[in-house]
Parts: sequence; structure tokens; C-alpha cells
Amino acid sequence: MTTQQFDEGVQAVIAASRPAPDVELAREAGELIGHMLGDGRSILDPSTTIWTAEAAEELRARIGDNPLVGDDQGQWDKLDLQLQGAPRAVVLLAAELVFLREHPLRSALPETRRAHVERVLSHLETATTIPDSMSNWLARPAGTAGFEPGSWYNGALWRHIIWAATFVRHWSSLPEGERTAARTDPWELQKVMLASGKDRSDIRNAMQFLIRPDEFEPISSAGMKSKIRDALAVRIGGPSGGDPVSIDRDLLAIRAELAPEIGEPFHFWRPDVAELWDSSTVGPATDSSKAAALGEPRPRHYWLYSPGAQASEWAEFSVNDIMAIGWDSLHDLSTYPSRESIRQVLDPEGTGGSMKNGVLALWQFQNEMAVGDIVYAKRGRREIVGRGEVTSTARFEPDRASFRHVRSVNWTDVGVWEHPGDAATKTLTDITTFHDYVGRLEALFTDDAEPDVPIPSTPVPGYDKGAFLSEVYISAERYERLSALLSRKKNVILAGPPGVGKTYAAKRLAYSMMGAKDPSRVMMVQFHQSYSYEDFMMGYRPTESGGFVLTEGPFYRFCDTARADDPDRPYFFIVDEINRGNISKIFGELLMLIEADKRGQELRLLYKNETFSVPPNVHIIGMMNTADRSLAVLDYALRRRFGFFEMSPGFDSAGFSRWQQEVDSPTLDALVAVVADLNTVIADDPALGQGFAIGHSYLSRSIGTDDDGWLFSVVEEELIPLLDEYWFDEPGRAEEWSGRLRAAIA
Repeated sequence: MTTQQFDEGVQAVIAASRPAPDVELAREAGELIGHMLGDGRSILDPSTTIWTAEAAEELRARIGDNPLVGDDQGQWDKLDLQLQGAPRAVVLLAAELVFLREHPLRSALPETRRAHVERVLSHLETATTIPDSMSNWLARPAGTAGFEPGSWYNGALWRHIIWAATFVRHWSSLPEGERTAARTDPWELQKVMLASGKDRSDIRNAMQFLIRPDEFEPISSAGMKSKIRDALAVRIGGPSGGDPVSIDRDLLAIRAELAPEIGEPFHFWRPDVAELWDSSTVGPATDSSKAAALGEPRPRHYWLYSPGAQASEWAEFSVNDIMAIGWDSLHDLSTYPSRESIRQVLDPEGTGGSMKNGVLALWQFQNEMAVGDIVYAKRGRREIVGRGEVTSTARFEPDRASFRHVRSVNWTDVGVWEHPGDAATKTLTDITTFHDYVGRLEALFTDDAEPDVPIPSTPVPGYDKGAFLSEVYISAERYERLSALLSRKKNVILAGPPGVGKTYAAKRLAYSMMGAKDPSRVMMVQFHQSYSYEDFMMGYRPTESGGFVLTEGPFYRFCDTARADDPDRPYFFIVDEINRGNISKIFGELLMLIEADKRGQELRLLYKNETFSVPPNVHIIGMMNTADRSLAVLDYALRRRFGFFEMSPGFDSAGFSRWQQEVDSPTLDALVAVVADLNTVIADDPALGQGFAIGHSYLSRSIGTDDDGWLFSVVEEELIPLLDEYWFDEPGRAEEWSGRLRAAIA
């Protein structure tokens, strides 16, 4: 439906629900768009007609027929080469398309947007001056309106110009009656855009918003639009269809339903609105929300925090059970969509001064801390003055005199403790990954140091065979074989070529056999040539005083944790690149103890006067890359103790086929077909074989990434260099298949 199909009262509510800066941004572009869809004149040079089929086709051909592939030049450098010698109308057309492309970008700096337009205009033989109206539009401060694009948008300049030029060419060919209908009906205009050629949903969505901000959302990602619509469609009686027109119509109807409930202008990505359609996100994407999006429970984090210079605010914070940070002039941090948007406000002149610590502290305080995290308050570098647990999300309290960015914290320990070493001088530091350091800090407050396994700060979700098969691209029959092998042998090695998802599958195999995504029962290490028994099991390590102390390794501590738990609760120790280490040197006496029929048997340890056993509930999953030429034959002692499971590309699996259908990208489909043929050739090559096939992970990406630009990067920066290595002595064959891969994404 359109706003014309709502009654006047609903139309008014919808209009009032749209943020005024976004509407104003689109209104500014309206003058230029009026010429694009009308008389065809340039706004930069009104004496020149630029919105014509002839100018559009020459611009398209200069870029589309001469793509200048490779990463030795940036996209703007390539555009410079493609515009050399172009007629005046073509240069002006390119400049105005560049303006339209960047005008709705929320975090783009005004000087950057202007510089890009001027760069294109520099190709004119006779210079033109940017009119005052456009100068004012280009001066809009960053962070005030529009949408936040992904890197796929920013890096797709040439693809966007090709799409826009193709649309202009198609528009010019339409009968006047069809153009009149499209000017007045946004859905007819959208249909014209979709019919103009190969769809580029991100730039099309941007253009739709600029042309009709009353109907279309300021969202470039088709995946995000679909996700919002699917989650909120219940409010309008269900989705009306899966095509772009249906999705945008449904979003308009959803806005009409939400507007009275919210009662003020809103974006769909505003934190309280985002909660309605994306339970994993509150505000901008955070570390924890990214983990949730990947289906991973977020582990508890540990933070070192300074409550003001030399703990000047500690007396108030500790009494009121809060923590707070300064930079009050930024106002509400939830309105900043990225670190870059914060940096731009802290450094408005673009001096390039180092803001990374301040930007990071603000971003992490607002977006990355979570309820349940542990905070250690410090005074200077030598004293700890408190320990607490975060109990709330971040909030902005404008009525406070200072330190207005606040979280609630249950300060369980308040006093003075000597800091074990020198503390970082930053306001806020995430110390989660420094396990020994966290252990020493915890030892100040408890008898036992924090265990190495990550404690989930969110509820542990269930996980089963069905969940595994929906995420890992192997068949149900092969899953049954793999899980049975691991249950029987206790130890398996997932072997396969690069990109078949061995690491991804290992964790999910563990979760499926646990019945839950519980990271506290999974640990991962990576072997390398220098890895030793002392790193893995236990050994002497130097201390700051110049002596040595016996330190327990990750496998020793992991077995201790598993042994103390219910023997029916399985634990999984994952070893990446298991064939890179010296197995005898790393495992030592464990080579016997890890055998399935030796579990529970004890042996005296090398460095400690005690006996040790590997508990029956500990399983070991190793991964090895079969395409690594530099590795020696795997240790035969290890082969006897591990079951081997071959991981192969999953392009023909039901899971990958389902994902491919959901992505609905003809470019992806074409590339998958070429890679499948390429794998057949690789498998038949006696110098390579199946172990060198190209895995499906190369071509797997989040459905929310709706632009195909990432496929170009995969081909140019990953697959072609791999072929050059495979066929270094057959450059002709490498070049042949490189050409076929490039043709698939052209």
C-alpha cells in the first residue's frame, strides 16, 4: 500500500514518525532528482543536459566494459582513469551520481563528500563551480541524518555507477506515460528500477529513499529490510511476499502500526525499536551481539576501570553502586552508530590526533560491556580499590553535573589492595584475554583464581543434531558417522582442504554432543612448531623476580575441571593445526593416557610429584589442513589414537543449497558452478588431489550482506592467488581458471 491508501490521520502519524533530518536530507536531493526524472538538465551546469541515454551508456561502458580489476589501485584512482577524455555531459553525470550515492551516508565527512564530487569534476576541460545549494548540502555535518552503510557499499563505487547509469538509460527509453506514472507512484518507480537491469539492491534502496522518503526507509541493506519485515510481519497479519516491492510495502505498513506505540520519530535500528525485531542487538552491533548473531553465547568479560583521575569519583560511585565515564559533551552515546562516528566528534577538525583510547573506552562502555561482567576499579597504576559485577546496560543521565555516561554495578568488594604489577593508565580496558592477569586479580578477592574456561554471561541455548546440520554443510549420514566415531575413539581429527569449515564444525560438533552451546566445556588451542609439553601440560616459567615457577598448562587445567564435574557431562578440547606440532614433544606421557581404553588410568607426571589421568568425559578434536605442502607425514602414534574424518566441500549439501537459495544471488550461483567444476579438475590432478579442493567457506557469508562486491574480493584476493600457488609450474592452467572465475562475477 502507499500513504495515499491510508486515511489522512494515519498518513499524518506516519509522516510524524520519520526523523526530520532524514526527510530534510532527501528534500535537498529532490532538486537534482527532479532533473534526473524530468528535463534531464545538470544541476552543476544547467546549460548541459546530462540525464540522457547517450551519456548514461557512455558512462556505463567506460566503467563496465573496462573494469580495471586488481587491488594495485583504489576505486577512485580507477574512476580517474575511466573518465579520462570523457565528454562534458558524461563527467557531469558521473559527478551528480557520486553526489547522490554519498549524500545519504550518515557518517561520511562533509569534506570527504565534497572532495569526491570535486575529484570527478576535475576531469572537465572547462571548469564549473559547485552551486551554493549543493555546497550547503555537502556541508551537512556527519552523524546527523541518513543511514550507516556497510563496507560493501563504500567499496562498490564502480558497481553503483554502472547500476545508476543503466537505470538512467532504461528510464530514457520508457514512453512518457510510464514515466509519468512512475513519478507519481513510488511502487511503479520501484518496478521500473527493478526492470532496468541487474539489480544492485544497496544503491537502489538508497535512491528509493532519496526520491520518496515518505514511502521508503533509509536502509541500504536488503537483508536488513527483510529481517525487520519478517520479524514484525505478525503486526500486519503476516508478510505479503518475498520480492522487494512486497518487503517495502510491508515495512511501510509496519511503520504505521508502530508509530502510535512509539509516539515519536524513530529509525528501525534505534535500540528500543531494534529490540522488537532483533533480540541479539541493542543499539549498534557489539561484540556480544555479533556472538549472538553467530549463535555463540557471550562469555563473561573482565574490565579494569578508572573511576576518575586517581579514583577521584570513587567515593560517590562506590556508595551509589555505579560506574561512570566522562566526555559529557558527546551526550547520549547510544546515538553513535560506529567508533568512527565518535572519533569524528572528538576530532571535528580532522587533525588526525590519536583518539583511539578515548574512542575505544566510549564505544566499549556503551556497547561491549554486558550485565554480569566483572569490573576492577583502580587508583593510579598500583592500587585496586574495588571489585564489582555490572548489573545494567549503559544510560545517559543529563542531570548529573559530570560523568553522565552511567552503568549500575554491584560493588561487592571495596577497600585497598596492591595491584599485581602495573595497571594500564586507560579509563577502561578489557582484560578478558589475559587469563593469568585475571587470575591474579581474582586471587585478591577469593581463595581460588578464576578458571580458564569462559563463563557464559547469557543463558546457554540448546543445540542438537538438527541445529548442527542447519549450520554445518555435511549430510545427516556423515554427521552420524562423525559423532559415533568421536564417542567411540574419544579423539578425532577433522582433515580437509582449506575453507571446508573444520574449525567451525569442531565447536558445533562439541555443542551438538553436549546438547547445549556451553563454551565453559570447550577449550581451543593451536599447535605450531615451537609448541611444547610445557605449553600444553605444565612446565617452569620465569617470574618477574628472576626465578622460575611451575605453571599448569591449559590441558592440565581443563582435565581438572572436567574431572570435578559429572562424568556424564562431556567436555571437548579442540586443537587447531594439530599436525604442525611435534606430537611426541607436546603430548609426552599423554600419548598413552588419551587412548579411549586408557581413560582414567594414572601415570606419574614429568614435572610434578603426582599422578595424572585423562577423564573419560574429555574428548579431543583436532583439525589438519590437507593442502599444506610444508607439513611432514603425521605422527603414526597419533594416527593410531585418533579417528580420522575427511571434511570435503559442501556445495552439494542440503544446508548450502538452502543458504544459496536464501541469498538469491545470480552472481553467487554462477561462481559456485565454476568452483564446483574447478574442484573436479583439482581432484583429478595427480599433483594435487581432493585434499586441495576449494571449500565452501570461501563463498559463505551472512545473508544480511546483500551486495555481491565481496565475491569480487574473494576471487581476486583469495582464490586466484591460491590457484597461482597450486599451479605455479603450470601458469597457463592457472590463468585459464582465473579467467573463468572472473567471468563468473563480471
